[in-house]
Amino acid sequence: MKNKHSRAYYELLEHAYDGAGGFKDGSYLLQYPRESLEKYKARKQMAYYFNYFKPCVDAHVDPIFERTPAREWSGAAENVWKMFMENADIAGTNLDDLMKGVAQVSKIYGIAFIIMDNAKEQLAKSEITLSDLADKRENIPYAFVVSPDRVIEIKADKFRRITYFAYTEEDSQDENKKNTRVMKPSGWELREGCGLGSGRVIEQGAWQLGCVPVIPVTSRVGKPGEFFPLSEFFPVAQTNKHIFNACSWLTEILAGQTFPIITYPSASPESINIGVNNALSFNPDSKHAPAFIAPPNGPAEMLAKDIESSRQECYRMAGVVNVTGVKSTESGEAKAWDFKRTNQLLSNFSGILQSAENKLVQLFRLFTGMKFDYAVKYPTDFAYTDLAAELANAVIAKDLNFGDEFNIEIFKRVLTAYLSELSADDFDALVKAYKGALADQKLDTEQNPPAGE
Repeated sequence: MKNKHSRAYYELLEHAYDGAGGFKDGSYLLQYPRESLEKYKARKQMAYYFNYFKPCVDAHVDPIFERTPAREWSGAAENVWKMFMENADIAGTNLDDLMKGVAQVSKIYGIAFIIMDNAKEQLAKSEITLSDLADKRENIPYAFVVSPDRVIEIKADKFRRITYFAYTEEDSQDENKKNTRVMKPSGWELREGCGLGSGRVIEQGAWQLGCVPVIPVTSRVGKPGEFFPLSEFFPVAQTNKHIFNACSWLTEILAGQTFPIITYPSASPESINIGVNNALSFNPDSKHAPAFIAPPNGPAEMLAKDIESSRQECYRMAGVVNVTGVKSTESGEAKAWDFKRTNQLLSNFSGILQSAENKLVQLFRLFTGMKFDYAVKYPTDFAYTDLAAELANAVIAKDLNFGDEFNIEIFKRVLTAYLSELSADDFDALVKAYKGALADQKLDTEQNPPAGE
């Protein structure tokens, strides 16, 4: 399956998020009929961009990573995995930031691809030792994200498992030059130039994975095996482009209204140049008094209403009307439905990211040949948390006395709600300390039973 989307399609999504490209230089502005080239160039220079696309995308990503996902791992390779988590891409990016980057790319373009590779040629599994892996960071795999605009072609088997993955990357010596990396279950090769089947092989290597180490991460549940879906935010990008043009037209009208032209009688009108800093003459026989004239305000009011309506549509299409702070006079029932819809959108995407991280762990096991137990839990409830109510509910739940395991889960929930800024290590340390306190309490009760027992 070759990439079916054009470069212009991906550029609009990228520029809408960053405010770059045609939004920065004004080239996304349309030249309207009867507009001179000189005036069009001037209007592009005055263009400004109200970015409604970025907050819509961020509203689908930021709440998921407001709290660190709960992770637990154990086994012989747990320290090696911890090393990976702290520096997932060998460039200082931790696992949380890597996954947040994956989420942003996925939401902007509709899909993102996590790729795992080794900095060194993979050793035969029989030769790998734990000391080899733990010796230094460069000995273990690294991961990075590839956006779909860089992907040339993907092939998959009947079970929708990727068997061929080709994408472009910058040349290591010349940043302006692109090369093509092809990945297969048996290994990889780097070819000179950008395209399929052309260019000499620069480098190549083999691995013993039995699969292509690529994880597709879609922005929503869609058609199985669709590797180049249409971004759910593409309509928002198009609408933001329309707002960009409407704002420019509105500015043009307001400039005309702010600097009106004076009209006065003159016997030689041909000698007058029309402009906001001079005058427009008319035949003195008409007997009209001198006056200021300006364009009617009707078109300006119409454009202002259109811009506001389009802005609201951006948030509505993104399903984040309440998250972005747009106020309205909706009924309580309507607002509750909006919050429910937003919560469901976030929860669904959170589940997709959780599944992707578990697949990343599976690839790590394949690369290292090491097994370890791993569990990760991304948040699923994004409703506003009332800390006082949360703590009160925790006290009530603990008093039910359903056992230590139940109390530990209550303790984790309190930590997540009350100390959301805790790092994963601090979170684990507090849970471990609480488990120890429960064990000591139980031992003390057994050794010193209450009077009368």
